[in-house]
Amino acid sequence: MISGIVTTLLLLLFVGLWVWAWQPRLRSGFDATARLAVDDGVPAGEALAGDNGRTKA
Repeated sequence: MISGIVTTLLLLLFVGLWVWAWQPRLRSGFDATARLAVDDGVPAGEALAGDNGRTKA
């Protein structure tokens, strides 16, 4: 009995989170967050020039 209630609650939680995550108004924020992994903050082409930002001691 208890396991059925827990399973139902977890299923409802999962569906609720899924619906929340797929809301169109959240897409731009999620897209920006996804780009953080590959965006190092250096403008395109600048990382290829020179010594990649290293300073000489």
